[in-house]
Amino acid sequence: MDIVSLRAHADDGLPFRIKLESVNKGIGLAALLLPFALLFISALGNTCPGIDSISHYYYSRLGGDILVGTLCFIGLQMTFFYHLPAATGGREQAVDGYLGHNKWDIRAARFAGLCAFGVALMPTSGKGCEDYGGLVSRVFLKDSQGGHAVQSPDVPLEGTASFDFWPTFGINAEIFTMIHYAAAAGMFLVLAYYSLVVFTRPQSPASVSATGRSVANKRLRNLLYRIFGGLILVALGALLYKFIRYLGLDDPIGGFAGWNRANLTFWFETLGLVAFGLSWCLKGRLFGLLRDDPPPA
Repeated sequence: MDIVSLRAHADDGLPFRIKLESVNKGIGLAALLLPFALLFISALGNTCPGIDSISHYYYSRLGGDILVGTLCFIGLQMTFFYHLPAATGGREQAVDGYLGHNKWDIRAARFAGLCAFGVALMPTSGKGCEDYGGLVSRVFLKDSQGGHAVQSPDVPLEGTASFDFWPTFGINAEIFTMIHYAAAAGMFLVLAYYSLVVFTRPQSPASVSATGRSVANKRLRNLLYRIFGGLILVALGALLYKFIRYLGLDDPIGGFAGWNRANLTFWFETLGLVAFGLSWCLKGRLFGLLRDDPPPA
């Protein structure tokens, strides 16, 4: 192809198209599958069979990689792939199915993406397991001795094992753990807002057309969005209750021993992630689920 032809096609864009449906579908599947992938890691054996929270899988074998990778994938998508449609004053071309978004919705999505990065890159502290004895765990080793290149890999390393990221930098600040919790709460709040408010708006001409099937599908989708959004708020409310009670107890570890033995934090986080994933999969029309009829010509 000569330079004249290249210039003639300079404004044609990329040879592929990024669809927001696919973005939402990818986000939804990542969130939906994350807790089950972590449970599978525990089922492989030699790992704590009941970790207190999803965040504490950061210290598990392979689970930490899956956790951080998934959260960064979600953060990347929500931070960089949401743009304001032209119909609401932005520069991007309006996308059918997303016409009901406004600039605050886009900013909220990007904020949720940044929160996802915060949860991933500011890990929680504590081992999150009643007994790691004899099991495999991924910890930070401070003041380590041994481990030279010429040393046999069977020779044990010596040092202080730590289930806390920040002390490895010489920082012992509770503020970073608080940021982790605040980022998780902020992300779940935005996800609930999207399910309850943004996704339930008319987003395309087809969703408000006179065709009975499209109107019925939109009503059913809105019902499901509200259910999923409500479940996210239930999960968030339970976790906030634990956090507030935790701050008010003189012995928070002993006071929440029963809660931790039942791994309730993990299960409430799983509830929130599954509801989030199903909501975004529905918005992404997974397998054409509840898709509207095309608008009449």
